Amino acid sequence: METRVLRAFVATLVVAASAMFAVNPVAAEAQPTMALQSAVDDWASAIGAPGMTAQIVDLGGVVAEASTGVDGNGAPVDTATPFVWGSVSKQFTAATVLGLERDGVIDTEEPVVDVLPEARRMLPDVAVTIGDLVHHTSGLPHDITVTDDWTRRGSATDAVASISQLDDTSERGTFRYSSLNYMLLQAVVEQATGESFSVVLRRVVLEPAGAGATITDPDEFTRVVPPGHVPFFGSSKPIDVGVDSAGLGYGYLAGSVDDLGLYASWRLGQLREEGAGDEVETGQGTEYGNGLFHENIGEQNVWWHAGAVPGYYTYVAMIPDQDKAVVLATNRYGEIEAERVAAVGRNLTTLILDGSSSELPTSMARTALGIMLGILAVVVSLIVWLAARIFTGASTERSLAGAVVRILTTVVLCGIAVIGALAGVTSILGASLLVMWRWAPDITLTLWILLGAVLIVAALVVANEVVGYNQRRKPTGQ
Repeated sequence: METRVLRAFVATLVVAASAMFAVNPVAAEAQPTMALQSAVDDWASAIGAPGMTAQIVDLGGVVAEASTGVDGNGAPVDTATPFVWGSVSKQFTAATVLGLERDGVIDTEEPVVDVLPEARRMLPDVAVTIGDLVHHTSGLPHDITVTDDWTRRGSATDAVASISQLDDTSERGTFRYSSLNYMLLQAVVEQATGESFSVVLRRVVLEPAGAGATITDPDEFTRVVPPGHVPFFGSSKPIDVGVDSAGLGYGYLAGSVDDLGLYASWRLGQLREEGAGDEVETGQGTEYGNGLFHENIGEQNVWWHAGAVPGYYTYVAMIPDQDKAVVLATNRYGEIEAERVAAVGRNLTTLILDGSSSELPTSMARTALGIMLGILAVVVSLIVWLAARIFTGASTERSLAGAVVRILTTVVLCGIAVIGALAGVTSILGASLLVMWRWAPDITLTLWILLGAVLIVAALVVANEVVGYNQRRKPTGQ
């Protein structure tokens, strides 16, 4: 009898506790928030980010949120902290174009040059449509020497008019990711409406989404966005991120995770009601449409896009079948660490899909720096050895012909090394050393020091040969 009473009492406690957690929203929401907070703390530490913040949202609003660390001014990061959104901006532009198409202002099947004649010199084919720009099938190259100009304060239309014919274009019709497509889309919106892009963006997307605090004004951007951070010899170096007014459509919107979360909840509703619309194969296991990649992750359809500028990384993903979306922002990013930082966004997605989180890839920055510093150590050792031979009189006697041959050989080899390194790095990265300094200052600085050391070696070899020749010329007994 006492046993039955005890069991009944325990069962009553269990039911009561379950009911308490079911009706207590604070207790119910604590678990996902705690899990997200733990993950954000771990990810920020793993990538060396000074600050990071994230939200999980559904159609009703925020489900969980977490923040850690400080911004570039030393203030604690929270969901109201401004971040630069990078290419996450593209989905806002695509949503604007779709909204204008629904209103009959834009026809995505129309050739771009019919709306924007200034684009004729840029495009590889006058038949390129507005829809081609949306889907990255115009054939334009991804050329950051043309985009990401932090001195631009005019419209995208003005920027397009100033760009001459581009190199490395391809045939229309195949997916080829390029921010130039979305610069052109920004200009198309300006021309089709007769208004500034920011005004149209606010009316069509930001205000309906409730994300009106999103930063679209360059002066406000300069005033309120704190510095980001780039990798610098195992630490983080602050960088004052500039804004490109002609690049709002492809990478220079800014705002908080609160703003991103409101937008993601709104866009999630559109995906659930209207679907994704037209998409094209990317050739990398994903599809692309309306400013979003579409991928099957964990047997779920996920629409996502990441974004980065020097010092900032953001990520947005939407899972309509689960009525969930995630947004994340961090204030550290360098291009050579792209894969490692991007894995954080993927982990956030899998965290809400099945609770899993994968180990982040090894930092390529450390590997690259290690190789370059190793080469530099060898070159410095050679400098020390050559200098010691010259100043201790240990240089080997040289004939004129031998000295000339060695000097010419050294000058040619060092010249090839320096010019080849400068041209090769610029060609591979598609950017100048000035642009490289923004994205990877430690790699760029090490490269300059290494090239300088190679030139010093060349000078010491020449000096050593001259000293050796002079020793040969000295009369015996002197």
